[in-house]
Order: sequence, then C-alpha cells, then structure tokens
Amino acid sequence: MDSKPQQTKWSQFLSLIVVFFFWGFVAASNDILIPVFKKWFVLSQVQSQLVAWAFYVAYFVGSVIFFIISLKSDILQKFGYKKTLAVGLVLSAFGAFLFVPAAAAANFWFFLAALFIVGLGFSVQQIVANPLAIKMGSAETGAHRLTLAGGINSLGTTIGPILLGIVLFGMGNKEDSKPKDTHLTKIEIVKKEYQTHKDELSKNILELRNDRQDDPAKVNEVITTVEKNIADLDTQLASIAQNTSASDSQVDVYTSKLGEIKQRSTNISYPIGFVKDHLKEVKMPFIVLGIAFILVAIFMLFSKIEDPAKEEEADIEEGSAKFSIFKYPQLYLGMLAIFIYVGVEVSIISNLPALLHTKEFGGVLEHNIAPFVSLYWGSLMIGRWNGSINVFNMSKTTNMLMKLIVPFIAFAIIIFANELSGKDVSSFYIYAFWILAFIIMSFIGGKAAGKTLMIFGIAGVVMMILGLVYPDKEIAKYFFISGGLFCSIMWPSIFDLAIAGLGKNTGKASSFLVMMILGGGIIPLVQGWICDFDKTSPEGVMGITWTHFSYVIPILCFVYLAFYGFVTPRILKKQGIIMGETTSGGH
Repeated sequence: MDSKPQQTKWSQFLSLIVVFFFWGFVAASNDILIPVFKKWFVLSQVQSQLVAWAFYVAYFVGSVIFFIISLKSDILQKFGYKKTLAVGLVLSAFGAFLFVPAAAAANFWFFLAALFIVGLGFSVQQIVANPLAIKMGSAETGAHRLTLAGGINSLGTTIGPILLGIVLFGMGNKEDSKPKDTHLTKIEIVKKEYQTHKDELSKNILELRNDRQDDPAKVNEVITTVEKNIADLDTQLASIAQNTSASDSQVDVYTSKLGEIKQRSTNISYPIGFVKDHLKEVKMPFIVLGIAFILVAIFMLFSKIEDPAKEEEADIEEGSAKFSIFKYPQLYLGMLAIFIYVGVEVSIISNLPALLHTKEFGGVLEHNIAPFVSLYWGSLMIGRWNGSINVFNMSKTTNMLMKLIVPFIAFAIIIFANELSGKDVSSFYIYAFWILAFIIMSFIGGKAAGKTLMIFGIAGVVMMILGLVYPDKEIAKYFFISGGLFCSIMWPSIFDLAIAGLGKNTGKASSFLVMMILGGGIIPLVQGWICDFDKTSPEGVMGITWTHFSYVIPILCFVYLAFYGFVTPRILKKQGIIMGETTSGGH
C-alpha cells in the first residue's frame, strides 16, 4: 500500500484554488479601472498606468520583505502555510475595504495605496499557495495541479472585467456595443462620432444641473466649458449636414476638429462631488471582495489543509551559502524574461482601452471596453486550459482531440459570459482563426519549454507587427488581443528553463523570479509614456497615432522572450542538462 503514489488531496486543493481565482479577478479588473480613473481624475495615459504599477510593484516589495525575513527565519515552517496564507488574505481584505474611503474622498493616490495593499497581500498568498498546490499530492503531479490552478486564475481574469463592467456601467446595450457599421460612408461615420461625443457631454450637463453638493460657482464654470464644447460640436454637425458628399480631405478636417474638441473634453476638471458620484459604484465590488477574502481566510484556518513535511534545513543552508545568481546564466536571463513577460502581458491590455478609444480604432467608450478586456484575459484562459489537459490520464488520441476541442469550449464560455452581460460580441467570432493558429503552434512546440517559448515569442512578434500595419482596424485589434494567447504558456516555460539545474537553490531562485513580477508595473508605464505623445504630436508617426505606435514595445518584449527560448536550452546543454517536458504552472 505504501508504495502507491500519493493521491492528490482534492478537497484541500479545491479550497486553495479559490485564492488563485481572486488573483485573476482583481488583476483583470484593474484594466476596467484604468480608463475610468483616467477619465474622472483627468490623467495622462502614463499616469493612468500607475494603477498597474501600484498593483505589480506590491508583488516585488512583498517578495523582497518576505525574502529578507526568511534569511533570519523560515516563515512558512515557523507559522505554517495556512496561517501565513490567512494573513495574506486579511491584508488583501484591508486593501479592498480601503476602496470605500478612497471613493468617498475621490482621491486617485488613495486608490493606488488601496491597490498596493491588495497586491501586497497577494504577494504573500502567491509565495505560499504555489508551493502548497505542488505539495498537495505526489511530486509527479504537482506541476499539473499548478497548471490547473493557473486555469482557474484565468477564469477569474475572464469574469472579473465583465462583472466589474456591469457594476460600474450597468448591463450592456447590444446596439451601443456593436462595431461601427461598415455600410456607412466616411462622413456618416464621422457624424456618428460627433453625435456620440455630444450625447456624452449632454448627459454630463444634465447631471451637473442636478448637482447640489458642489460649489455652484464651480459647477456653473464647468457647465459653461462643457456647453462651449457642445456648441462647437453643433457647429461642425451643421456643417456636415450641408456637406454630405465631403471629400476625403474634408473628412480629415472634420476628424481633426473632433480630436481637438475631445482633447478639450478630457481636460475638463469636474467638481469633486460630481466625481465622487461617478466613483461610488467602485465601492461595492471591493466591499464584496474584502468580505470574500475574510471568509476564505477563516475557512483556510479551519480547513483540513496540512502543512507539507519540513524540509531538510541543513541541506538548504548548505546550498544557500554557496548560492550566487551570476553562477547561473539561465537564472539571471530568466529573471529578465519573467520581468519582460509579465510586463508585456499587462502592457498590451492596460493600454488597449486607450488604443480602442482612438478614432482609427472606432472611438470605443469606457462602458464598452469590458468585452475586449475579457477576451484578452480569456485568451490566457484558452491557452492554460489547453495546457491543463495533461493533468488528466488519457490516451494519446483523446489528449490530441481534447487539445483541439477545449480551446473552443473556453472561447464559447467567453462569448456566453459577455452575451449574458448584454454586450454584442458577434464581431468576436472571427477570433476563432487566431485560436486555430495557437493550437497549431502549441502542437509544433510540443512539451519542450525552450522550443515552445521561442515559437510563441516569434508568434507574438508577428502578431504585434500585423496589428501595427494591417489596414482594417476592426481586424487589427485582434492581432493585439491575440498577444494573450501567445503569453498564456510563457510563465511555465520561462520558469522551467530558469530553475533547471539549480538543485537545492531552486526555492531561493523561485523567490527571485517572483520578484520580477515587478515588470507588470514598469513596462506599461513605458508604453503609456509613448501614447502621451499624441497630446503634443496629434499628427502621429509613420501615418498612425502614437498610441497605436506604442505597440512597438510588445514587439521588443516578444523578441527577447523568443531569444531566451532559443538560447537557454543551449546554455543548459553546456552544463550537461537536457530539458524534458514543461513542468511549472501558470502565473
């Protein structure tokens, strides 16, 4: 009996993966908060990316603090996995509850502090939950459990933006969320965009006239500014009505004028009470999250989750004394790869609302962003669910068949969830072609971490270039969104390559790799900084807006990731290490 492999403790494991769901839910919800905060706090694009920065820099700070403390004392062995995990959950709950006073004060920096504390709690949870998932059963199936947990994390990233979008903006309007009518002439499309912006400003004026909490002088000043913009829009609409057969150059003039008016609109600083009213809806989802964190923490403390057996501390100390990052090129190059991978994964989507808001990409407004955010993060779910198939013991033929079917099941869930929220996502059906390309590439990559990373890195480069040059912007946006598909399997591939051959130092190396999640806070800032050139150079660069051009940053990121996938197996071979199949779970 004793010789049988240890069975996965499913009841314990299923309670643990709730934590993975929360990580995904909050991380993806940030992408809905970014355009909302940008609008009401009158932020530049680079300032709006501080939302991602506050969240991901917390992972770095938390990991560093944990690492420094662990040099003196092994926290997990001293306090136990359950208690440490519960502390992380309570810390995140505190951060979530801080959204209430932050919304009441309508203070952007207060929101960032709240998000930082949520992320700090997540960093503790991440350090505990990943090894705990691996140890809830036999070592052979540990990596597959982590991959499965990564799939649950991705379910959270898919559902999070949809639910937060419903809370902030209400149920969707299928007509409103439809892509622009391709049968309209250029001048009719521009007219529609003028009317949409006028409707938005008119709604703000109605609400301002009912504002009883702000200084009437300030309210009237803002109303006058908004009315001036509406008057300019009316002037242009009257001109368009008399010029229905406008030439392309005349349409460009109307478009340019609309851009100027929109820029003035985004610079309007609304009264504080008015802003508070528009941010009050943010409170409820984070109150619910905070309560959920507390309940899960209590559940964890009273659950039957057992702490893994103690490690051989003497061996660990002996290995640690001789440890140096610079002895292992696979590790220091891998740390940069994790930094870049998390950075590009976050940057593509956190700058996407700004891209979709541009005229060339259809001027999508904040309340219609959620489906695109959901599709991007859902793309990571598609990839991870595909990778999770290896958890189940099935024949080679069944495995291959499932790898063809499961990605489309995941895609159907994304479509269904968005349809339930009342959004029109019929334009998403074409995305099936990208999913098919992903499936083909995953078969080519096989189970070799280096080869898979190289192929997916090259695919990411190709997709980003096509997104920059493809003439039809209704299609071009899907090239950018497909970055999620090709990022989906990168975490386990990089992780496997980076820790290969580290033996006793694997745990310490892992903590350095987790610190590099910091990239999710830095790279979006760089891309956001490029986007902001649109303010000073509205003519753009190379015939496109700076916001569109900013996607050269993901190209550079994918180039490095492809390089790391290519070079690391060769570095390992020189050390006498031949890589087998990918074993780590997803971030």
